[in-house]
Amino acid sequence: MSILDKEPSERTIDVLIFDRVNLLDVAGPVQAFDCARFRDARVYRHRYVSPDGRPVQANCGLKLQPDDALCPNSQSNDLLVPGGDGVDALTQDAAVLATVRAWAAKPRDSRLISICSGALLLAAAGVLDGQTATTHWSREPETRRHPSVQWDLDRICIAGAGIYTSAGVTTGIDLALSIIRADCGNASALAVARELVVQLRRTGGQSQYAMHLAGQFQPEDALAKLIEAVISNPCSDWSVEHLADAAKMNPRTLSRRFAASMDTTPARFVERVRVDHARGLLADGLLLKRVAVEAGFGDYQRMRRAFRRQMGVDPADFARTFG
Repeated sequence: MSILDKEPSERTIDVLIFDRVNLLDVAGPVQAFDCARFRDARVYRHRYVSPDGRPVQANCGLKLQPDDALCPNSQSNDLLVPGGDGVDALTQDAAVLATVRAWAAKPRDSRLISICSGALLLAAAGVLDGQTATTHWSREPETRRHPSVQWDLDRICIAGAGIYTSAGVTTGIDLALSIIRADCGNASALAVARELVVQLRRTGGQSQYAMHLAGQFQPEDALAKLIEAVISNPCSDWSVEHLADAAKMNPRTLSRRFAASMDTTPARFVERVRVDHARGLLADGLLLKRVAVEAGFGDYQRMRRAFRRQMGVDPADFARTFG
């Protein structure tokens, strides 16, 4: 029986709120879940819980009133842990860590869902040990405190065995959409994406979106358009000559502009884009030879050399670890 033939059971999600929580980490995924319908029936309901049941203040200053205190014996199905500056204090709270561990020990139908730096709380509780996880790129120094976790900070979101992590802020919506899609099917997830005016499934990782932003903030429109063109279609022929022709510059001028604006060469930029695109395809389980073609390398050996330059590993090793 397909997921579209079987009506999903209603789920209740406990949403942890705490002082200095990032409001978007809460509002983004919660709004996505709240919009979800299956044959016009609501699927998800929410309870807001704080560590002690008292009101909290988000990092933007908004005061939030919880429904209850965080409880290891909650009858809700899932626990959503957002991020924010206040996460650092929670990683030192023994009671909160014990509750997270209790949630992780529940039956597999139960989920732990972390947004942004909320993954650091899960890591501090030990529930991410041996698993692949992501969090916001700016938290890379803190991830080093948890070497037992296989951190992949370029991923938008990662689903494990009952534990889900996302890169942060708007990617909480991406993670929520992926869960809605698994629970309710494509049609329900697409309806939510349309309601929120977001993509149903983004490709690329955090570094690729950083490159998109770099392109958008270029003072020269020609260079900005070229950057977007490479990111949008990495498998095209992007030799230096073709890049220069697309930007309507000579190769020497293009190289100077890339050095001044991007602190790299055109060829290295293209290689970085292709490696990033290949990482996403490998994480989705595509075969190595197909990835080499679709990412623009042409053959596996060229992709292998690029991976070793950019990441210090072979693409086959990356696929075994993160695929």
